[in-house]
Amino acid sequence: MKFKFFFFLMVLVPFGFLSPEGENQERSPSSILDRQISDDDPNSLGSELYPKDQRKDVALDLLDAETLLWKNNLLLIAAKFQIDAKKAGVLQAGLYANPNIFVDQSIFAEPTQRYFDTSRSGQTTVQIQQVFLLGGKIDKRVRVAELNAKISEQEFYDLARALLTKLRRTFYTIYFYRKAVVFYDQSIASIEKTVSSSELAYKRRAILQAELLRLKALLFFLKKEREELGIKVYEKEADLKVLLNEDKYREAKVAFYPTVDESTLNNIIPNASQLEDLVSKARENRPDLKVALQTLKYEEANLELQHANAIPDLSIGPVYNRGGTAFQNYWGVTAQLNVPVFDRNQGNIQAAEKAILVRKQELRNRILEVENEVAIAFQGARIKDALYRRFIDTYIKDYANLSLDMIMSYEKKYITILEFADFFETYRSSVVEMLKLQTDRMEAIESVNYSVGLGVFIPKPQNYKPNSNKQGQEE
Repeated sequence: MKFKFFFFLMVLVPFGFLSPEGENQERSPSSILDRQISDDDPNSLGSELYPKDQRKDVALDLLDAETLLWKNNLLLIAAKFQIDAKKAGVLQAGLYANPNIFVDQSIFAEPTQRYFDTSRSGQTTVQIQQVFLLGGKIDKRVRVAELNAKISEQEFYDLARALLTKLRRTFYTIYFYRKAVVFYDQSIASIEKTVSSSELAYKRRAILQAELLRLKALLFFLKKEREELGIKVYEKEADLKVLLNEDKYREAKVAFYPTVDESTLNNIIPNASQLEDLVSKARENRPDLKVALQTLKYEEANLELQHANAIPDLSIGPVYNRGGTAFQNYWGVTAQLNVPVFDRNQGNIQAAEKAILVRKQELRNRILEVENEVAIAFQGARIKDALYRRFIDTYIKDYANLSLDMIMSYEKKYITILEFADFFETYRSSVVEMLKLQTDRMEAIESVNYSVGLGVFIPKPQNYKPNSNKQGQEE
């Protein structure tokens, strides 16, 4: 969007040089008419947090930012460790039980009057038992652990989906906020000169006090809005630094300047897509929907495991007894099996059956929520995009053309300075609202991407090649 900032200089210069009677006014050498807004002046509104020579301006591309997110984001790194922990649970579930060794040694042998006699005259018993899990418990435990790991993987992708959406929204917000800051800085610089000239004219009784106060009020509101916008930029930059977690970007003096090709943004046309296709993609790609599905499978596998747990396990192994039976050296076999008379794992089986019913209802509800989220996000993107396209080429151009007529009208004294200031404030509101509309449009588009779970509306340069390992859930 072209804002034609030269308009403000053309508009406001006459305020400083022409009185209502058309007389030229002299400049005062000490007047703030010649004062320029400087980044190095800490007392000037619109100044940055650090002077220009200390500030580190960083041009940031969205693809580079996404790469840093996948690489450095601490929440994603923690989620990866969580996946590894769940995969370790799969290994643990497949392990066999350790054998049990039992040793019984007599303390005092009567025949030999010796303590702890381990010779043939003493009594020693050694028993070894191994537990064998029946009913396919190991395979079922492994299945449950695998599904638990898959749930963790989908939770990782769901977290990545949220973080990527936040990154893109923050990136575009900073970009359009910075455009608005430039607009305010140029406007404030021109208005300050106009106010200074009007003060001189008021002292000469060339203009009314009401006109001067009107201009000062306009300047005050511009500065106030500019500083509020500057604070929002700092807040968004802080969010971006946390998301990227890059050492060279951690300093407070780092200022991000996103690089955006607006033609690629304009090429995104939500109305070119169909809601049914987006809903279908959401069912296939939403990580949280996959989590709900995997959770249902987990409960089904857990039910099978609980049925297997009702089957008692067998413990079997050899036993050797020396000097403790009718035989000097006794060899035998021991076997142990719990008889499922009272405890047949009924409670856990019923709980697993009810858990399946719960998960089924939760899955159905999640599907319904996803369908409605996609529909709402898609409708919002269509409305924002249609509003943007309706006014971007006509509304701003009409204002720009009207500004030329307003200049001529003021120079010919067809309108007063108050009328001209009202026009300027209206034009300022229109430019700012258009920038806000562009921000809202990109946020609405990102809402569609988030609701679908797939980057269906992503501006891609010609040389863009998605990384299947990183973008598997996003592109």
